[in-house]
Amino acid sequence: MNKIVFFILLNLFILCSVKQTEALPIKKLASDLLSFVGKGTYYDVGPGSCGQTNSNSEMVVAVNKEQMANGSNPNGNPKCNKKVKIVGPSGKSATARVVDTCPGCDNGSLDMSPALFKKVCGDLGLGVCSIHWEFE
Repeated sequence: MNKIVFFILLNLFILCSVKQTEALPIKKLASDLLSFVGKGTYYDVGPGSCGQTNSNSEMVVAVNKEQMANGSNPNGNPKCNKKVKIVGPSGKSATARVVDTCPGCDNGSLDMSPALFKKVCGDLGLGVCSIHWEFE
């Protein structure tokens, strides 16, 4: 009889000590969980495909046309205003906001504001550098 009471009490203890957990909400699309490799270039920032006007001193970026995937209304693009983390060849990194489309950039490549290019790649005289980046 003592063994039965012991097992009942043990099971009650185990059941009472189990903590209920909840799944975390999924905030990112599968395509946004990837890290991308490409070329980083810079451009003269102005009115962008996201419907905003930005400046060369801001930490902003234009995503290549394929990954930007503009629809019939590019101002409503879900990539607009998303944050990207970019790492340059020397390991310097920066976070920037997506504000435009780069029609001439290859898949995986980004066109950056001059201020962002300087921070990630260095001297503007380079013109292009290797980068890897991901959506935050």
